This record gives sequence, structure tokens and C-alpha cells, in this order.
Amino acid sequence: MVIGVGALIRFYALDKSPPSLGFDEASLGYNAYSIMLTGKDEYGNFLPLSLRSFNDYKPALYAYLSIPFLKLFGLNAFGVRAVSALAGTVSLIFLYLILKEFIKNRWWRLGIFFILSFEPWRLHFSRNAFETNLSSCLFLIGVWFLIKARENKKKWFASIIFFALAAYSYHSARLTAPLLLILWFFDPIKVLTRKNIWLATKKRFIKNWKKIFIFGIFLGLCVPIFVANSGSLVLTRFSQENVFGIFYPYAPKEILNPISSIYYLMGIIFGHIFAYISPINLNQRLYSWIQMSPQFIPGMGMLGWLEGIFLVIGFILVIKNIFKSEKYRFLLYWIIAGIAPAAATWTWYHTLRALNIYPALEILAAIGFWQLVKKFRRKKIVLFLISIILLITIVFTINNELLYSSYENHGEYQPGGYKEGIPYLKSIQDNYDQVIIDTPHAQPFVFLMFYEAMDPVYVQSLAPIRARPGIVGNLTFNFGKFVFRKIDWPKDNNLKKTVFWTSPDITDAEVKRVPGAKIRLKVNNVLYHTADIITTE
Repeated sequence: MVIGVGALIRFYALDKSPPSLGFDEASLGYNAYSIMLTGKDEYGNFLPLSLRSFNDYKPALYAYLSIPFLKLFGLNAFGVRAVSALAGTVSLIFLYLILKEFIKNRWWRLGIFFILSFEPWRLHFSRNAFETNLSSCLFLIGVWFLIKARENKKKWFASIIFFALAAYSYHSARLTAPLLLILWFFDPIKVLTRKNIWLATKKRFIKNWKKIFIFGIFLGLCVPIFVANSGSLVLTRFSQENVFGIFYPYAPKEILNPISSIYYLMGIIFGHIFAYISPINLNQRLYSWIQMSPQFIPGMGMLGWLEGIFLVIGFILVIKNIFKSEKYRFLLYWIIAGIAPAAATWTWYHTLRALNIYPALEILAAIGFWQLVKKFRRKKIVLFLISIILLITIVFTINNELLYSSYENHGEYQPGGYKEGIPYLKSIQDNYDQVIIDTPHAQPFVFLMFYEAMDPVYVQSLAPIRARPGIVGNLTFNFGKFVFRKIDWPKDNNLKKTVFWTSPDITDAEVKRVPGAKIRLKVNNVLYHTADIITTE
């Protein structure tokens, strides 16, 4: 029942909440559409493993899995987001299975699972087309098989297959999965308890030769990712975001000597690591740069209001028993491996890159809550009050996600207006010589391709005039009759047979003063008047 309700909330009104697609969502959707019709992405690459997209080479698995939904529902927000909603639902099944390893009491486990299934991050990231949400689901399945491989060695192979699929879904898993496998195979915390660490490491290496072979199979499964495109292009996103590249040009010159540079760099990396397990970050999300982006959850953190407290209790218990309990060490390795890709980038707190750690943090919070239950089992009023707060949190989270937060996530990354205005633009554009689009949003051309469902063959023919691989930033380009630039109305009103898509800075009076000019449509998104479509004859 919990999973059924979870699925309903994740799929309900996907096309309306969030009300607008982000440009990454539009890119995933259009590339899936292009591959569905032609077998090629928007650049003409045949069945690619990585989508060049905005020269960030998105893993392509999400787009391939979207094709059946686009067949059923068309090129629209629901069709693009359905894979993420399905991934969010499936991940609940494996979250429960992993919880069974840590909480043996069935009824309390079900109660805790019910709470965790409505965590803010679980709802929010399942209702946007995030490749990382798909990757997180596949990674979680891989984790479950890895845990069960202790009992059935055949599950090793299932584990690495799902880890490999996670690597084909999002960049972070390409580091998280192998790092988790290495930590789990060699169990360095246990090795530290041995008197002769070197000898213990050597024995473990020899003892685990089969696991090393399995690890080699995982690497072999991932080789096509780097062979299909040149390795440097597949790593474009890392080259844009890694802390090492950002560190050098922006570090104070006074510290650029070998010793102080290492000290400064280590401070940055460790600061990043602790940012991802900070209860303040997990429960409040204070960083202003996240706001107005699709990963922002207004009024909430990644976890609910009380989970940060449970998390601290769970962490203390895990650290206290780290040398005694294999499953507690596994949790720690999971968190370390999940944080590594995010900690290596320059951004202080970027949840998309560390989404794989949140199930582990949820389990830590579950362990902490279970400890409170055992301690206050006889003080039922305490448990009753905690339960009431948790239920209120769930109601608020659902309401927040479906009604309120979706209207707060407008900005450069998730602009409104294109869904509302482009269908009308498409209906009139053939009657005019050019269409000039003036918008503050990055990559506006992808919304035009998406909402007009442009012929993929035509879009593929534009590849030679687009920015070369390796060039980053705003990659907007002009094509056909479409021009993307600022509109200077006193000069541009002389243009004939032209459609202007412009922010509502040009007054009705200014348009009326120009013979033949007319405001055809005032484009409104869910929040405000966002653009005008003006024509001149």
C-alpha cells in the first residue's frame, strides 16, 4: 500500500507540477524523441551512449528509457518525467529490502519505511526528469544485491550489472560505484584493527581475487562509455566542474606554493565532505545559489524536520560499533563513496551529484529513530508526539511538492512561458520572414525544438553551425528564421514580416505607434506575465 500511494503521488499531475520544464529536461526529451524517430540524437550521432546536448555529454540511458513513454503520451512533460517517477517508485521497494537488514521488528520497520517513502528529496527528485534520480535507483538496486552477495555469490554479478547501469545513467556513479566496490572488497576499517596492516592488506588482496575479477568485469562493462566518444569529451562535465581546475585560477597567490596549496585544497575538499552530512544542510538548505533551480525544495531540506536529529543519533551508534559490525561499516563506505564525486567539484553543496548517499543517510536516520523507540518504548506519549510531528511533516511535504514549491522553482533553469507561448508561435511563424527571440533564459533554442516537436532530421542538419565540442556556457545559436538576441524596439520596429518574442518591457503604446505592429499574445506562466509575441507586417 505504501508503495502504491508513493507511486500515485509521484505520477499525479506530472505535467503540471512542476509547471515548467528545465532546459536539461527539454534536452533529454528532445533527444529521446530524435532517437525514437531517427535512431540519432540532435547532432546526428547514431544510438549514442552519451548525449552531447549542451556539450556536457549527458549519459543517454534516461533518454532511451523515455522512448516508450513518448510513444504513449507524446513529446510533453509527462512523457519526459515518467522515467524519473517510475525510478522513484521502484527505489522504494529496494529501500524497504535494505531496511530489513537493519531493523528486524516488522511493524516498526513498516512505520519507518512509511515515513522515509515521503522524504522531501524522494518526492521532489522523482517529479523532475533528473538522470541522477534514475541512477540513484539503479545504484540502490546494486547496493541491495551487493549486501545479499554475502549469502549468494551469484548476486555479485547482478550487483555489478546494476552499478554499470547506474554509470550509464549519471556521471557520479562512475566514481561512486567502483569506489564502493573497492572499499567493500578490502574493508580498510577492519584491516586497521590488525597488528600488521601491510600483511593483513596483502592477505585480503589474495583472498579476494575473485572479487577483484568481478570488479574487472564492472570496469569492462563501463568501457563503452569512454570508447563511444573520446574520453576527454565524456569527461567534459568533470573538467568544467572539478575543484582542481577552479582552485588554481582563483586561489590567493600568496598560498601558491606546494605545502600551503595542499593544505588549502584539503581544507576545501574536507569542507565539501562535511557539508553533505551536515544536519543543517540536510534539513534547511540555506545556500541561496540553489534557489530558483530545479533542485531547490522551498521550505524544506532534503530530509524532513526531525530526521536530522535521528541522523545524528544513528551516526553516533554506527561510529560506536564500526569495528564490530560489518553492516555499519558498509553504511560508512556507502556514504564515503557517494560523497566523493560531489566533494571533488568546486560547488560547496550540490545535491544532484551526491544523490546516491541519501538512501544511506535515511537508513542512518532510521537506525537513530529505532534507538529512540527502544529507549522510550514505555513512554508512549513521547513516541506519540514524535509520530504526530512526522505525520504533519509528511502532509506538509506532499502539499509543498504538489502545490507550493513548484511555483517557486522558476528562473534561468526552469523558465515558464515557453509551454504556454510556443504553440501559438508555431501557428503563425510560417507567415513571417524571421522570428527574433529575446529571453534572459539560457539555451532557449531547446525549448523551441521541444515544444514545436521540430523535425529531428532538420535539427541534425544544423550540427555543423553549432558550437564545437568542448565549448561551454550559453550555446545559443541562430538557425532557419529564428534569431536569438536582444530586441531594440526603436530600431527593430522597422523590420517587416517579423515576429518578436520579447519580455514585457515594450509597452502597448509603443507597439501601437508603429504602423502594422500588433501584440498577438501576452504570454503568461503560472506566476506572471513573462513575454509578448509581437508581429510587424
